[in-house]
Amino acid sequence: MKAMETMWTRADRWRRSCGLDDNDMRRDVDRLQWRLGVLLLMVFLCAAPPLSAHAVRSVHESGVRKERYEAATLERVEATIVKVGEAEGRRRVTVSWTAKDGTPRTGDYTTWRGAEVGDRLIVWAGGGTVTNRPPRGHTQTVVLAASAGTGAALAAGLPPLGLYALLRRRCDRRRYRLWDAEWARFDSRHIGP
Repeated sequence: MKAMETMWTRADRWRRSCGLDDNDMRRDVDRLQWRLGVLLLMVFLCAAPPLSAHAVRSVHESGVRKERYEAATLERVEATIVKVGEAEGRRRVTVSWTAKDGTPRTGDYTTWRGAEVGDRLIVWAGGGTVTNRPPRGHTQTVVLAASAGTGAALAAGLPPLGLYALLRRRCDRRRYRLWDAEWARFDSRHIGP
């Protein structure tokens, strides 16, 4: 029973703090600000989930396609570095390896890592490209999809948040003018003889 009373007390306190009461100290500008704030919150809550879901679905589908493509086309090979050159602050590495059918192959890729001629390393080759990065895994796809969903939610929230900031600024100005007028009226009263 005590827990229910505490819950109702907290709910009532929250209701009053949101401006849903008949407090004479609340002005029309306070109620207007609260109502428009709730309206903007509802706009966000209606817009963010579908936008986030669309972004997540699009990025996830694209990532799964890339996963499948790279898994089908890239082959893990052991290669030897035959040439290292500088290209715009990075290293342009030429590697050679023997394909499964026995033919010698060469390819280039760019890296930040140090590389010396004669080093042996694992690369992924296929589709006319060579890279030192393994094919995309599903974890990377999931992380990118989650990031896209979060970004879409933030993008959906910025316009209502900006509008609420402007609304609050205007309401605060009006509230301060009303307070100044009340203080001026209170100050003009004469107390005593």
